[in-house]
Amino acid sequence: MRVRKNDTGHSLETWSVRSARGGRKPKSKCFFIGEGPNTEYWYLESLAVRLAKMNAPELIELRPVERTGNERNQSAPKKLLEQARLIRGNAEMFGFDPETDRIVVFFDADVYKGDSERYASDLGMFSGVAEVAVTNPSFELYLLLHLDDALGKYVLPNEEEILGNGYVGGKRRYVEKLASDVLGFNVKHNEKVGELARRFGVAVMNERALNQDPSQSIGRLTSNVGARIMEIMRTGASSEESYLGLCRRLGVEDKLA
Repeated sequence: MRVRKNDTGHSLETWSVRSARGGRKPKSKCFFIGEGPNTEYWYLESLAVRLAKMNAPELIELRPVERTGNERNQSAPKKLLEQARLIRGNAEMFGFDPETDRIVVFFDADVYKGDSERYASDLGMFSGVAEVAVTNPSFELYLLLHLDDALGKYVLPNEEEILGNGYVGGKRRYVEKLASDVLGFNVKHNEKVGELARRFGVAVMNERALNQDPSQSIGRLTSNVGARIMEIMRTGASSEESYLGLCRRLGVEDKLA
């Protein structure tokens, strides 16, 4: 695992570590670990850079983690839990401070289809190690939410098919193909997925029409990705006024204001 330089030639740290002249230096770090080695990482890296350019969150440095080597194919939630534990236990490599830092693991609930007992057991294992951002059936559902008309046009009318998420044409899952067709590029293999971060606020608002409670994911269209990230924005803001200002810039109506 590593935090690499992005494709613009600038390290994410160039944007997210603020100097005394440019603003407050973050007091803590938040590591993002995505289930997919490509899609989630491309999106989260792009979002982290975009937010950092907006000086957000002021007091937390976002650190998307790129999974490399053998870890690229280890996407089961328990494997992601192991990687979270590795970050917590290797201060020399990751600089994790248990007193101030946090980890968020992004994973799909589709693998637990119909097995709520096993899901609840595995979800409980993250307690005290990492927070979770869960999508059901998968992260592609969250990607669809970046479109203004996603709910009424693509998500809710196809709820049964999305939850079933069977194979289409023998190779691709239903929601992956739907997202790829609607967005106009293969969401599994095209870095353009990172461009969706520009519409993060739209996804946050659309997500509220779905279940956002990870413990209630089985059998329900679920995503708390946007909600989890916005909670980090709120915690990492220097003041309530600063957070509400960010909400306005993102086009997000803050439910807690």
